[in-house]
Amino acid sequence: MRWPSITQVARNRLVLTAVGKDRPGIVAAITGVLARFHANIIKTRASTIFGNLFVIIMVVDTTNAVIETGGLINILKRSCDDIGMALAVEKGESYRCGKKVVVFDLDGTLIDQEVIEELAKEAGVYDEVKRITALAMEGRVNFRESLEARVRLLKGLPVESMEKVKSKIRIIPSAVELVRQLKEYGFKIGIVTGGFDFVAEHVGNVIGADHVYSNRLLTRGGVLTGEVVGSMVGPEAKLNAIMSIAECEHVGLDACVAVGDGANDLFMIERVGLGIGFNAKMVVKEKAPAVANTDDMKVLLALIGCIDLKKDVIGRI
Repeated sequence: MRWPSITQVARNRLVLTAVGKDRPGIVAAITGVLARFHANIIKTRASTIFGNLFVIIMVVDTTNAVIETGGLINILKRSCDDIGMALAVEKGESYRCGKKVVVFDLDGTLIDQEVIEELAKEAGVYDEVKRITALAMEGRVNFRESLEARVRLLKGLPVESMEKVKSKIRIIPSAVELVRQLKEYGFKIGIVTGGFDFVAEHVGNVIGADHVYSNRLLTRGGVLTGEVVGSMVGPEAKLNAIMSIAECEHVGLDACVAVGDGANDLFMIERVGLGIGFNAKMVVKEKAPAVANTDDMKVLLALIGCIDLKKDVIGRI
């Protein structure tokens, strides 16, 4: 069969990438939804990766679909939840763009802790800070206001506690390996966080990030003042940071990937070439074009396009 050329990619074509351990389950989950809503599978590629994971890539034409694209994507994501896999859905033109930059949220994404909650434990205000954090991550309160409220509760905490917290930070093991492989493929790596520089820069150094954007806690007389400075104080700030990284690397937003887990990550996730919700809160799962329901970040290699299988498809959809 002769593959269509790049110029033949229609606007109503989607590229689906799915990763999981259950090959029959993956195929059945996706094809069942597509058949039910009259979306036509144009072509497919499949392979086993990382020893025990199965990846399948489909080009789907939605011309005759009996549901709008957003609704179809949401149903596909929900159908995949039950078998615990990763799924990405991209428009054909975005898929062909090729990604060059990958930007990560910090807390809950690259590390499995919320730094401000660890500081709160040291200050004896953990329950109150955790409550405000949960509301912020679910998008129920303004992020700037929630950040300032939580930081105020840390007033008087000795600066030594910051080093103590940093020493306890656990970077997700698969994150280190993921970034290593991404950099081998030539990607530039960024960290954008509403958290704090003393941890963000540490993690950036460990994983080899090229760009780090974060905030800073103010201190005076050896204790925290209860104030925070920096521009990373809202969802828009993360997108602005990505735009700065893209400009520095001479690429457009379509060439950027954003990975995060909370509501404050949605603004960037929905506006770059590929936005991925990693172990995400429900509000992110519902709106992100890609989701990864696993602790193994290596699956992102397949979603982003760093496997031979996907390279074989690029240029032929």
